[in-house]
Amino acid sequence: MSLAPLALLALVPLAIGPLPQDEQQALVARLCGGGTIELPVGGSDPELPEGCPFKACHAGGCRKKFDLAQ
Repeated sequence: MSLAPLALLALVPLAIGPLPQDEQQALVARLCGGGTIELPVGGSDPELPEGCPFKACHAGGCRKKFDLAQ
């Protein structure tokens, strides 16, 4: 018996592609106290407010300069 038909059969999932997923997806995490929490996955990113006060880098010049004369 030839392995060619078996190899072609193994490639069928690749040709079909991913199956449709449910609209609502969430990760369910168990908590130490016995409860659970659902974390939504996917969807759009939340919009940041105008003039966002968050800054990620402090290298913009707010650090003290080291005085080499000491």
